[in-house]
Amino acid sequence: MSVAQDNTPAATAEPPLGPERKYRAVNGFAVASFVFGVLSALTLVGWSMAVFPITGILLAWLAFRRYRRNPEEQTGLAFAKWGLGLSVGFWLVGYGYLTYLYYTAAPPGYLPVAYKSLQPDPGLPDELVPPLAEELHKNKQRVFVRGYMFRARQRAGISEFVLVDDPGACSFCAPKPKVTQLILVKLQGGLRTEFTTRMIGVGGVFSLHKEPEKEMGGLYYRIDADIIK
Repeated sequence: MSVAQDNTPAATAEPPLGPERKYRAVNGFAVASFVFGVLSALTLVGWSMAVFPITGILLAWLAFRRYRRNPEEQTGLAFAKWGLGLSVGFWLVGYGYLTYLYYTAAPPGYLPVAYKSLQPDPGLPDELVPPLAEELHKNKQRVFVRGYMFRARQRAGISEFVLVDDPGACSFCAPKPKVTQLILVKLQGGLRTEFTTRMIGVGGVFSLHKEPEKEMGGLYYRIDADIIK
């Protein structure tokens, strides 16, 4: 007895379905951190703009914290890393730049004057002080000069000191600093300071004074300062 053969083609076997790809939400804190990281560039404009990098750092920390809790449900961690890097970077660069400006730029209303411009022309041996110094004195010009405190015994509560252009200058050094390298600074309005070896800036009214017993005809520079930084 013959068995009839089933000529019906066999159904094609379908490949097994793989596991469904789970949806992962973008970490909102991470994206916000990146945005504030970019805005942190505004720190170059002013001190108060530090609110942007501080916020960016805080948001990045929240993003990392949320990601650690649910790593399988969160994505966008790269945004948090970039946000953290930009926030920290712009904060450091911005504050460094603002600090540099604070210590180097003359305040509004003060004429920046370099030590070099206060020195007499070496080609004119009869010139005690340059014309600029006489002009500043005549006009009672407010100037801003950067230099170093001349070494003294008093360390705090200083109301009067000598400003020099060389941090290594001293009364017993050879050669001694020229008279035009010394500026007597008298702080006004109860202003006081402490001795420091770093470069400082002094702002105030410039004047020339005479003391017959001193060299160079007794001329010396003086600033009645109302700003020191």
